[in-house]
Amino acid sequence: MSPVLERLCSVVFRTAILFGCLLGGLCAEVTMPPIFGDHMVLQQGMTLPVWGEASPGEHVKVLIGGHISETLADKAGKWRVILRPLPPSLSPQTLVIEGRNRIELNDVLLGDVWIAAGEGNMKLRLADAVGGKDSEGATTDRGLRFFMAEEQTSLQPECHGPGKWVVCTGETALSFSAVGYFFARDLRSACRLPIGIIQCAIDDAPAQAWISREGLSVHPPFSGFLAVLGSRRMNSKPGDLPDQKTPSALFNAMINPLIPLAMTGVIWYQGESNEGLAALEYRRLFPRLIRDWRKRWGQGDFPFYFVLPAGYGSPEGAAVESLNGLDAHTGRGLPWLREGALCAMTLPNTAVASAVDLGDSEDRYPVEKLDIGRRLALLARKRVYGEQLVDTGPVFCGKHSEEKKLRVSFDSVGGGLTIGVPPNHRDGITQSVSTRIKGFSLSGKDGKWFPAEGKIEGASVLLSSDAVPHPEEVRYDWKGFPAGNLYNREGLPALPFRTDTRQPE
Repeated sequence: MSPVLERLCSVVFRTAILFGCLLGGLCAEVTMPPIFGDHMVLQQGMTLPVWGEASPGEHVKVLIGGHISETLADKAGKWRVILRPLPPSLSPQTLVIEGRNRIELNDVLLGDVWIAAGEGNMKLRLADAVGGKDSEGATTDRGLRFFMAEEQTSLQPECHGPGKWVVCTGETALSFSAVGYFFARDLRSACRLPIGIIQCAIDDAPAQAWISREGLSVHPPFSGFLAVLGSRRMNSKPGDLPDQKTPSALFNAMINPLIPLAMTGVIWYQGESNEGLAALEYRRLFPRLIRDWRKRWGQGDFPFYFVLPAGYGSPEGAAVESLNGLDAHTGRGLPWLREGALCAMTLPNTAVASAVDLGDSEDRYPVEKLDIGRRLALLARKRVYGEQLVDTGPVFCGKHSEEKKLRVSFDSVGGGLTIGVPPNHRDGITQSVSTRIKGFSLSGKDGKWFPAEGKIEGASVLLSSDAVPHPEEVRYDWKGFPAGNLYNREGLPALPFRTDTRQPE
């Protein structure tokens, strides 16, 4: 064979291979991320992003309920359409995606979608919660759906997060987050809309693992976390998975695959892994997380409702808990962690459901979850669904001295301030309700704290202590496992607070 003919055959051969590769690419099937599936709930009343992958340049059509949207996949094979807002519906719909192949997603409802995220206390299953198994016969509800994101970590942002949608039945409900289930059940009862809960929860998951790398980099950057993340990326080996404490690892693997799914808001129960001396950092870290998620979603200031961690640790000890010298008999800096969480209240459209009175002195993961779910649902029922109700307990709003006493005033008193007991103590073993207010401590100029006596007067409490003749500052429930018993008449507990600005002891 002549050299010219040989070169010509070589060119033809390479061209055939290239054409075959391109043809194979063009014939790739349209695919969808797992968050889109049978039995899913699509967000009603909002523009709806729907996305996936196909061959570059492939024509993709999306149809639901007579509505159609079309697009072409980009050079990387990514495509996205935006469906116009659709009304709520309990009637099953079919979501169709057509390219070179056809995907049909059946039994799709239009309602409100909520993300339930956090660590062990959010993850705790209905089957393991108080009253969870007893609810089995009453839990079947085809208007309630759960997507349980599989526990994954990643050093890079992922596009696909494993998981599937399931209809709430007496059997499937037992595997759901107890907090998420009780929250959703109350919403279903109150608003009658289909509700979809996306569960993203994993044990031992600190807040920094749920923030994107970009979020950690925003000024002022969390340099320590960024250094850890950089080190993990440099030293990781093929097949390695970070222990979920690696910064951004859970955001990358469990949150990023959900973006930009249209949804109503987030309920959040986390903090156990940010206890101890790291608790002080939470006041910057948690608000940063909320801002980061809102920026990534591009959906504005969507509702972000969080749980104030439950009581844990020894009920004995000093009137207020110090941060230094933490050991197994203390609450691991919980008062400071709670204060850090409450700093997020400066952000718009945030609210808190307190679990401080629902704890267990010996268990960081108390099995009482019913009232936590209910309190989160109260926030949504008032602030999202417009019910006229009291959704929070008393909140400190001011103080002033009266001779040798200190008066503290409260907002959100509902029907009035009262002495109460935690909801999980109201049934079963009979308990005598204390007639004495507990949980308050006073200090003077010396900064030493002593238990205080108190008297309810209208929307205020008048405090005094024989050990503090000239009280200047007050703290309430400033212990890991506090004994505070101030409620409003709607049964919601007063939030912990302090009036001093001293650095932690």
